[in-house]
Amino acid sequence: MLLSPELLMPMGPPPQAVLDQRWLWQLLIFILGITFGLRLVGLDIAGALLSGLMLCFAVVMTRDGMQEMAKYSLVYAVLSGLNFFFDILPLITELGGRVTRTTAPGRTATDGDGIRQTSYTLTTKTIPFFDGPQGLIYNVQSLAMIMSPVCMALGVYLAITAHNEIQRHTEPFWNNGDMENPFGAGPGRNAGLGVGQGGLGLGDGPRSRGQGPMPPRPMGGTTFGAADSSLGRETFERFTGQGHKLGD
Repeated sequence: MLLSPELLMPMGPPPQAVLDQRWLWQLLIFILGITFGLRLVGLDIAGALLSGLMLCFAVVMTRDGMQEMAKYSLVYAVLSGLNFFFDILPLITELGGRVTRTTAPGRTATDGDGIRQTSYTLTTKTIPFFDGPQGLIYNVQSLAMIMSPVCMALGVYLAITAHNEIQRHTEPFWNNGDMENPFGAGPGRNAGLGVGQGGLGLGDGPRSRGQGPMPPRPMGGTTFGAADSSLGRETFERFTGQGHKLGD
């Protein structure tokens, strides 16, 4: 790769504003752990896997002084947002009461042609969201349905806040000076390339044999004009003496 991800994102601990929210991240980890346990007790294996994944992700991001926050904050925000969307929909539809449907076989009859017909009874029952007679598993599932969207909403808020704060304190990889003047001189660089009517000037090298160093060139890339013309006249002087032939 031309540019590795380490060059495009900051390394080390995040800004102080993100570090000040460490207690909120610890609260998120605690709530995610409770949600993970509730879903296991409620026999919601798929939901427990998602909660466990987000829990492990949050632990990785907050360890070692939150040095991994810049690398994973945006991904965590996207995952938390998706989980929040798919958790809030069933909660809204079942908050007024959870609907259960049971199907029971009814009477079986055989007509005159020998065709056997069986009737089934579909029973729809609306149960309160929390109901003691339904047992432990039912009420644990209801509690997990409330806890999960709360965790994901908090995760979205913390991750987006951390990502925006990190981006605000990160110096852009290509600053304006480099984009406008990619060959210009700067700290730790040689002077730019100058081409004039008198010749080619590279860097700050000697003007000619026996002469002193060339005057400092202006910062910038390839330049044409009067400045380079004067440089050419200073470097090369026209011969004004008397000419002689070989052998005279």
